[in-house]
Amino acid sequence: MKPEESIAKQYLLGLGLGQVVFEPDGNIPPDFSIGKTIGVEVRRLNQQYFGDSDSTGLEQLTFSLWDLIEKELSKFDSKYNGNTYFIGIEYFRPYTKTAKETVKSIREELNKFLLSGNAPPADLPINSNLIFSLFLASPIPGRTFVIEGGLDHDSGGAILPMYIDNINYCIEQKSKKINPYLNKYKDWWLLLVDVMGWGMNIKDSAFVKSNINSLGNFNRMVIIRYGDGQFLLDFDQQKAV
Repeated sequence: MKPEESIAKQYLLGLGLGQVVFEPDGNIPPDFSIGKTIGVEVRRLNQQYFGDSDSTGLEQLTFSLWDLIEKELSKFDSKYNGNTYFIGIEYFRPYTKTAKETVKSIREELNKFLLSGNAPPADLPINSNLIFSLFLASPIPGRTFVIEGGLDHDSGGAILPMYIDNINYCIEQKSKKINPYLNKYKDWWLLLVDVMGWGMNIKDSAFVKSNINSLGNFNRMVIIRYGDGQFLLDFDQQKAV
């Protein structure tokens, strides 16, 4: 069971509406059933990058890219010569370089920097979508490069419009997924677990709900917070019409 599904299960149990069963029909929708009449699909509410032909969660690139960079930087510790450098990372989407291409460029640019003897600060264009900014740090014995921070140029934006865009995306994707199974349950709910962490007050929730035109194949949508399962928003399609 995924972390967001565990949080969702606790929330559903707390409603006291009937027996909550995980994957009642096996590895097909729904993720949960409540009292045999309600099917519940669960999804992370995360900020997406909406490209020309596809959409990906921003954290998917962030986690994979940072892991790759950290692994590669650790290989330079054997070249420690008394200086430690902080590295700030900037990256842009769409990121089309492969891991192999990225690693090759990182090695070439950092080796070139060390051999040049140039004093930082310095900006190193690893590729057209990835830039390193180097600064001299207090020496850390055995460490040549240390990540100081990062800037994702596709993250952020006006909070409420970002919520609306990503909620609508989740509705669309999950509606397609459950379409073949609609006759199995009287009602279908979409339970979104918010990992964006911006939060919504009552006024925000009303604005977001007013900009959700349709729940697709769902009768109800609920949003809860990732960290503690706290309720954030409830949209009942039947009550909204």
